Amino acid sequence: MDEWQTADLAQRTRGNWIMLRETVALLCLAAQQQVTEPFVDECFDWDPAYPASWQSKEMGWISPELSNRLNEIDALLDRLSADSTAWSDEAIATYPLWEHVRRAAGEALALMPEAPWDSASSASA
Repeated sequence: MDEWQTADLAQRTRGNWIMLRETVALLCLAAQQQVTEPFVDECFDWDPAYPASWQSKEMGWISPELSNRLNEIDALLDRLSADSTAWSDEAIATYPLWEHVRRAAGEALALMPEAPWDSASSASA
């Protein structure tokens, strides 16, 4: 891989990490915030962010513990996706499965430094 391709891959990997982290942050908001937050639809950037997280894993930014939390979030969102009634404001606020998503997302976010490519950020996480 030449320098340009390496730089492009690094840029895409950083962009994916940022999108994944922002998505996780929105998924762990309190229910009332989720239904009133104007950017909450972005938490559903999960579908493009999560499958591409392998890049962050290859960079060493996703620990086994974080990987477990992300896999748990994915499984929970899959279960919610199978239920067409789970996406109303009332359901987001009252379905126990949504509370499990928020808990798992909070645990994942605690393991996700803002900029893992910055050794200072990684060391403080």
